[in-house]
Amino acid sequence: MHRGSTFASVVARARSAPWLALGLLGLGLTGLGCRHHYVKQTAYAGDGNYTGAPPMCFQHREESRPTSIGRTLLVHFANTCDYPLECFVYNDVTEAEQQVRLIAGGRSVLLVAGYSEAKRFDVELDCTWQG
Repeated sequence: MHRGSTFASVVARARSAPWLALGLLGLGLTGLGCRHHYVKQTAYAGDGNYTGAPPMCFQHREESRPTSIGRTLLVHFANTCDYPLECFVYNDVTEAEQQVRLIAGGRSVLLVAGYSEAKRFDVELDCTWQG
């Protein structure tokens, strides 16, 4: 874009050049759906071991389930990797560290807290695996 361009002049140029309109639309949509704006780090620890954020084949999701006397906070795990993983799970409600181990192809549910008032919570994973 030219220095001093106004939004109206950019739109006018986009109308005369459809490829520019598509480019502007693409730029506007690149940030949609991104919850975090950082890249999770993984490090090679030697002897085939890796540490850090879990690989893409290891998924998790948080759930705050209502009950009659509060909310139960759970983390659901699915390991679709071809290898087992061991992770330390940190949460922002109890600020506790818990450990979970999943075999290759395994699923698990971790109880973070019972009788909580939190409607939502976040977890951070620090994992180790052999790839």
